[in-house]
Amino acid sequence: MFKKFKENKYFRYGAIAFIVGALLVGLIFAIIKFSDITSVISGIVDAMSAFVYGFVFAFLINPLYKKYHKHVFKFVEKKKEHHKLRKAFSLILAYITIAAIIALFIWLVVPNIVDNVKTLAEKFPAYVQSIKASLLDILSKIPGVEDPNVTLQQITDYFSSDSATSDIAGMLGSVATTIIHIVITIGSHAFSIIVGIILSIYFLIYKESIIRRTKRLLCAIFKQKNYERIMDFANYTNNTFARYIVGAILDSILVGIVIGLVLWACGFPFAALIGVICGVTNIIPFFGPFIGSIPSAVLILIATGDIWKVVLFALIILIIQQIDGNLIAPHIHGASTGLTPIGVIAATTLCSHLFGFVGMVIGVPLCAVVCYIFSRIINKRLRKKNMPIDEGHYASPDIYKDIPTGADDNPSSGAKS
Repeated sequence: MFKKFKENKYFRYGAIAFIVGALLVGLIFAIIKFSDITSVISGIVDAMSAFVYGFVFAFLINPLYKKYHKHVFKFVEKKKEHHKLRKAFSLILAYITIAAIIALFIWLVVPNIVDNVKTLAEKFPAYVQSIKASLLDILSKIPGVEDPNVTLQQITDYFSSDSATSDIAGMLGSVATTIIHIVITIGSHAFSIIVGIILSIYFLIYKESIIRRTKRLLCAIFKQKNYERIMDFANYTNNTFARYIVGAILDSILVGIVIGLVLWACGFPFAALIGVICGVTNIIPFFGPFIGSIPSAVLILIATGDIWKVVLFALIILIIQQIDGNLIAPHIHGASTGLTPIGVIAATTLCSHLFGFVGMVIGVPLCAVVCYIFSRIINKRLRKKNMPIDEGHYASPDIYKDIPTGADDNPSSGAKS
């Protein structure tokens, strides 16, 4: 059949037309039945959620497990039969380390966060009076404001109106609904998370076996050249995601601790709560510092009523973020993903729209992998045209000056990738 496909052009054209037609019919069917297809996919994802959690947990713990296996328990494997013992020790210590970090966080930070929330609820009326006094002071300094009390009353009446009250109530109701939905989602996935933790242990135990069987399957399906391309892509994807996600988590923990300690040392209220907020949001590239700083600034303004305290807080966050972005984060993340700042913003925006919060986290490494694929394709095309792949060459106004004449007419010439 493949011989006929190559030799008979009419058979080839007919087969191509049939394939294109089938794809168009499938696309139309997918558009018409989009809701049904998405519900089926959602059901499959929910059914496999425990395996997804297990894979994610194993992926995150794997770097720590490899460190222990390579460095800490190297002395165990003096004989070949001790290999399993070395793996077991490394795996146990990796999970103990993660559990200890979580327990330490709960012991040190959670009580402070609870106290901060209680303080905010108990002293909220006093905070409102403090804000009122600050607003009166600001209004008294604004040219054209004759009576600050009258102006403040007008502002208060506006926010007390039915339309404003309805808008605020709707906003608060939306926030409350979102929080309740998140809590219910976490509760409904609690069993899958527990099973996922157990599965992650098995994923790490049988990691080498899974990799061997996958390579065996790929060798059976693909030729050597395609197999090597697939493995190169898989290695790059794994290294990019591992380096970026694990680095982002470590960087966010460090930033959250530093912000909390600095605010506590400077006498800011809610230092622990703000440190957690800024640390969690810092995992989101570019937008994270702004997302975490805005509610934190509002908390400080409510608690102190001092606008200059908010300005000082903004200055502290700016300094810490500059140090983190230029010194700490590059060292933790290792090699760059290769995306420009505009690429990071575009990747985060697009993936957050498609995949929500998860898209914000994985958007940068995901787009870095896509850019890597396109880069390989572009480099292959350039090599076939005997053109340089170095970007510096294309800064010249006469790009084709040093290119051999006729190279573009012979696409098959040049180095192969």
